[in-house]
Order: sequence, then structure tokens, then C-alpha cells
Amino acid sequence: MKNKIILLALVSFFLMNKSFGQLMTMGFIKNCMSYARTTVTDELKKKQIFMIDRKAPTPNKLLQDAVYYSNDKGGDSIKGEIRVLSSIIGSKQITEITYITGLDNDYSKNYNDVYNQMVSFFHTEKPFKSGKYKTDVLKFTNDKSYYYVYKNGSRPVIVISNYKIDDEYFAILPK
Repeated sequence: MKNKIILLALVSFFLMNKSFGQLMTMGFIKNCMSYARTTVTDELKKKQIFMIDRKAPTPNKLLQDAVYYSNDKGGDSIKGEIRVLSSIIGSKQITEITYITGLDNDYSKNYNDVYNQMVSFFHTEKPFKSGKYKTDVLKFTNDKSYYYVYKNGSRPVIVISNYKIDDEYFAILPK
């Protein structure tokens, strides 16, 4: 009987750890601009999001030297639900978090929770149109950090930077 209880407790622990481990938290989003590379890697690893490549291919010039993290250890964008690109070059930092509906899980509850916290916690700026991504971009600020939320196709993306990247990253359309 004692063995069954221990086995049940272990199974419950591993199921809970897997289900809660792969969530992006507001704490990471709020604080990632103050992290060094090792801290970014450590914080993401705690969330079961692992470094895949030290130089990820990306169409955005600002993220050309970004480190690629995914919650799929193989880096398969079909299986992973969260993709993180992190660029730290000198004092300039940009982190891009893309939510993807993978084969195993659906990101929507985690994304909606984080987005709602962003709306209540950060100062909302005026939204703008992105010529590059052909979508509306919501912009938030807090202290000296900038937070951008947009959809790339059907995928929600959150971009955090410690400097204003409106024109460089998004190519704002003139009014």
C-alpha cells in the first residue's frame, strides 16, 4: 500500500511539473531586460524551455545574433509551443517570445493570462500599424522597457526591449 501511495505521488508530481513547467510567466517577461545571458538561460530552463541554437536564423535584422530557445528540446517548431529569441549585444537587449500551437499543447490559456497581466500592469501606449508584419501592434511601457504585442499570422508574439524599436523592428506605416 505504501508503494502505491509513493508511486501515485511521483506520477502526480511529474505530471504537474510538466504541465506547469512549460509556461511563460509574467515575471520573466517583466524582468528579462535586466538578465545577463546566463540568467536568461537559467530562467528559461526552469520553465522547461531549452537553448537550441546560439545563432538562430531570423528575418528580423535586430535578432540576427539571437540565441534560440524552445520548449521542444529538438527545436521542432511543430512540436514546441513557445519559441524565444534573445539578443543581448552590449547594452541593447531584445527578447521575442512566439506562441505556437504545437502537437501536444495549446498556448492560448498561457498567452491570454500573460497578456491580461500586461494590460493591467504596464502603461499602454498608442497602437500602431506594422508595415513589415501587416498587423496592428500594441505597445506597453514600464520604466525603461518596451513591450510589443502583435500577431504574426495566427501566432501571438511578445517583443520586449530595453530601447525603442518601433521603426527598426516593425517598419511603422505612415498615417
